[in-house]
Amino acid sequence: MKRLHDKQNRPRSGWETGPRKSAWRRGALAILLLGPALALSQPLDTLQAGVPDTLSADTAPDTLLTLTPPPRSQVEGPVRYWAENIDFSLPEQLTLLEGNAKIVYQNVTLTAGKIEIFWERNRLAAEGLADSTDSLGNPVYRGLPVLTEQGEEPIRGFRLEYDFANNRGKVLEGRTNMDPGHYHGKDIRKVGQETLLIKDGYFTTCDNEEHPHYYFRSSKMRVRVKKQAVVQPVILYIADVPVLAAPFAVFSLQRGRRSGIIIPKFGQTNFGGRYLQDFGYYWAPSQYWDFTALATFYEKTGMVYNGQFQYNKRYVYNGRLNGSYSPKDVRTGQPVQRWQIGFDHFHQVSPTFTISGNGRFVSDQDFLKDYYSDFDQRTNQTLTTNVSAKKTLPGSRTLSLNMRRTENLQTGRLDYDFPDLQFRQPSLSLFPAKSSRPAWYNNIRYSYNSSLKSSGSKIPIIDDSTGQTLRFERSSASGWGHDIVPSFSTKVLKYINLTPSLQFQELWVKEYLNYRFVDSLNAVVADTVQGFRARHLFTGIGLGARTTFYGLWEMPFTSLKVIRHKIDPNIGFRYQPDYSAESFGYYQTFADTNGQIIKRDRFEKNPFGSRTPQGKVSAVTIGVSNLFQGKLLRKEEEKKIDLFRLDFNTACNFALDSLQWSDLSTTFQAKPLNRLNITANARHSFYKKSPDGRGRANEFVWSDGFAFPDLLNWSANVNYGLSLRPPSPKTAAQAPADTLSEAGEEYSLLQDDTDILASRDFEDFKGLDIPWSVDLNFAYSYSDNGQTVTRRFDASTSARLRLTKNWNISYSNRVNIEERELVDQRFRIERDLHCWVLNFEWSPNPNFGYYRLEIRIKEPILRDLKVTKTATGTPF
Repeated sequence: MKRLHDKQNRPRSGWETGPRKSAWRRGALAILLLGPALALSQPLDTLQAGVPDTLSADTAPDTLLTLTPPPRSQVEGPVRYWAENIDFSLPEQLTLLEGNAKIVYQNVTLTAGKIEIFWERNRLAAEGLADSTDSLGNPVYRGLPVLTEQGEEPIRGFRLEYDFANNRGKVLEGRTNMDPGHYHGKDIRKVGQETLLIKDGYFTTCDNEEHPHYYFRSSKMRVRVKKQAVVQPVILYIADVPVLAAPFAVFSLQRGRRSGIIIPKFGQTNFGGRYLQDFGYYWAPSQYWDFTALATFYEKTGMVYNGQFQYNKRYVYNGRLNGSYSPKDVRTGQPVQRWQIGFDHFHQVSPTFTISGNGRFVSDQDFLKDYYSDFDQRTNQTLTTNVSAKKTLPGSRTLSLNMRRTENLQTGRLDYDFPDLQFRQPSLSLFPAKSSRPAWYNNIRYSYNSSLKSSGSKIPIIDDSTGQTLRFERSSASGWGHDIVPSFSTKVLKYINLTPSLQFQELWVKEYLNYRFVDSLNAVVADTVQGFRARHLFTGIGLGARTTFYGLWEMPFTSLKVIRHKIDPNIGFRYQPDYSAESFGYYQTFADTNGQIIKRDRFEKNPFGSRTPQGKVSAVTIGVSNLFQGKLLRKEEEKKIDLFRLDFNTACNFALDSLQWSDLSTTFQAKPLNRLNITANARHSFYKKSPDGRGRANEFVWSDGFAFPDLLNWSANVNYGLSLRPPSPKTAAQAPADTLSEAGEEYSLLQDDTDILASRDFEDFKGLDIPWSVDLNFAYSYSDNGQTVTRRFDASTSARLRLTKNWNISYSNRVNIEERELVDQRFRIERDLHCWVLNFEWSPNPNFGYYRLEIRIKEPILRDLKVTKTATGTPF
């Protein structure tokens, strides 16, 4: 054996090349779960003649001898290596690197205290060097093998071996990181390009590698890199305590969509007893669609089956079809078939043509209440189905075909619209401008809408004594409607905007109503007459004028320096003829036996639900919009804000012989604080109540002296959101310990703040620096129809408190204050357990209370590994 000595104690380096005899694939050294290459030594690929087997006397100290490689070598490509000492043995075909040894092969780097390359046997071995001993006399090693592939996590072990010929490797006491976790093993062997055999090892996703909070230990693991791991047996350890064991387990190492078994949840209900919920299979055979089959077993009432088919092709189509089926009533266990079907679909057939739809169907009116725990789902009483095909035409015109179905679960009424063919033309100029300076008539525009529609309904007739459905009352109607709306706006006298208005509506029907009065019944009876009939209406005939005034007030002694009052008065005139007059032929007029005049609309049976307007309108509309704005001066910076808005509107119809003035409508909006919103609406009458309280007398409220208009109804809504953010470390260091940060600033509960409870120093609790947020909403309404006064006062609250970085508590409720009734409330506690999450939700509602406890692993791949306890009622 010849030794090269480094007299200057410098690491030596070498460069060798070897013959390309076998295709040793890139990454062949990947044996520790990442698949990086392990073969790091290379023989020569060029034979040089006349190379001596000794060093000449004048050889430079750091120059390596060029050796002849064995012809049987399986290594290909160049290898670079460094070490403090490099030994060559030609007889044994051995290269020994000691002291900070390093080998670089392609994109793979191996470092160790000692590396041996056996050229003839095509083997490589790397290990550390004994450096000292510990207190027990055991050797302490330095320079343990570390193998790194570019872009991958390093692989570490006590000893590393690799066989070039059969592409197999072994690591003793190895460990590495591989998405989605960390692997450890006493003996790790590589068999093939992507398969690892791990003996007496464990796996965890906890990033505390030295002392993981949980791990799966097994005597045998077979890992297909980035695909799946099969272990047998498997024991789950939490805090080094075994808590769960299984004869075998299969873990998927793939992220994203993948087929697999869905782990169920356990719980208990008052009606069904204990249950096993949502166990089944998820099938993802394609990147464009998947299918989920689930089942829930109730101890007392049997099975409930659920399924969902989902599809998605980007920019083309997406949607889902889902359903539920129960052969028995989930509450009683009786053999009653109950089901639900829902769908959602969108298809971009072309850039100008789309098809969309969504809908939901149930077997009975109590299905949602019996099978859902969500409050909004349980209280939903209306199911709606919509299907639409829409084509965009040149000029932004659209043509659509629609279908709509609405079912009221409470009354059983069913309404439908099909077909509903609609054409929409946006506003266009009647006389398009031909120059850059348009004339006044170029501002005349028009829009056109048309709808060909058929509708119908099915109403159950129920026996009041038995509650059974006796029969269904059916009706249908069809028609074609047209709307033409011209528009024009101009300015006169520089400050007044004039806007004339006109709308023409036409309705075509294929059947209409003909009425007759039956004396014996003292009632009007309608007969349906087949035949075409048209209705022509001019509505919205009028003229409006609007202008703007401004007023300014200076506030010299406050930060609010200036208040600006913007006033937008408007006045208009609207005319509409009395379409109930006999000359139009749209109404029939009768007088009953008491002389009471009865008018009936012959176009009442139309698919649009629009009645023919009756009564002449010759009205003046009056309105005033008030906007109060302010200019704040803070730190020599000006800021404009809107203080509040107050609007008034009323009208006077001169065509009426009494009660000509309509009610006064008032709207108020304000945002005095950043998160405080206030809205209010009120309606007042200028007339006194009639003596019987059933209407209004034709007499102003101030006829007997000064009086305000009579309040008919009003409503108010107040919403306030408040959050508190702890002071930043820099601010906290300067401020006293009990200083609060400014309320109202934004705070994100997702921030990674320091856990204030982590320290045992009670000085941390001097300041109230716990982040929290509260949202309050109050809604009040009052109504007086002359006989009955109705009040309703509702309040809802949602609060979230972050005690520490890891503890979150939230609460929400809805309360009917007027009835003193708690409608709904929910508590939720979240605890971040580093690599675990604990969630507890409790809803102590009187009608449907429940609680749910869940402990699960954060890692999405292991999301099904959880402990869940769900039950109705209360846990306390």
